[in-house]
Amino acid sequence: MRDVLQRLGMAVVLVVSLAALAAAQSDTELFTGGLDSAGPINVQTQLCKLNPGRTMAEYDEMVNGYFEWARENDVEVTFIRQTPYLTHANPANPSGYDFIEFLASDYETAGASWDKWMSTEEGQRLNEAWQSIATCYVKMATLRTQWADVEALNADDERIVTWNWCTPKRSISQLMAKHRSMAESRPEELGNIGWFIFIPRIGGADAPVKVGHIVVYPDVAGLMAGQKWLSDGGWRARNDYLRLYADCTGESANVELVLNRPSQ
Repeated sequence: MRDVLQRLGMAVVLVVSLAALAAAQSDTELFTGGLDSAGPINVQTQLCKLNPGRTMAEYDEMVNGYFEWARENDVEVTFIRQTPYLTHANPANPSGYDFIEFLASDYETAGASWDKWMSTEEGQRLNEAWQSIATCYVKMATLRTQWADVEALNADDERIVTWNWCTPKRSISQLMAKHRSMAESRPEELGNIGWFIFIPRIGGADAPVKVGHIVVYPDVAGLMAGQKWLSDGGWRARNDYLRLYADCTGESANVELVLNRPSQ
């Protein structure tokens, strides 16, 4: 668990600098919930493990109660759950969590949601139920879009997501320019529908300086199309990035489910 938690933190200077990252797409495209695909998105991140004797059925019942509460209090978010699929874990290095949840929203909704969660009777009841069923470590992060098929992402509720944690070797301006170049020259053979930069913000002060590359695929076939592109020569571009721009841990993959989208 400590290794996972460490990956969710970074130095303040890098957070501030990376906040200038620009999305390689139109300013008018909106993700579910009215989130601007060209702007920063707040992501509440929850690394969760079921408590002994508790079940996912109990957890999902609590989560459905949260969705109803959020609608009634006008603080709905896009709620995503990821479960491990192809990971770096092994018997000597267990993952330490059962699933990860991401609550994506604007910053105003995130603030209002927590204030109401802590001050309403139903919010406190749900919070007690949550803590009795699972142990979740809650963090705050910022998500920046590098490239996205917004329409596909808004319509797809079941997909595959890869993670790659990286430490930059170059200046932020050089890294930004490289990311823009990569997004603009993206080959169709990659098979993905989105590429994002995940920037940890609150909750990881003792962690190393890292950011997460998130690549979203519509299915495993898309994931394998990306692997084929790498095998057919794309590895040269990958090696160039690793040699000159960042040190990365290597990709892992999760199954992702979108469990709630805000009412439009």
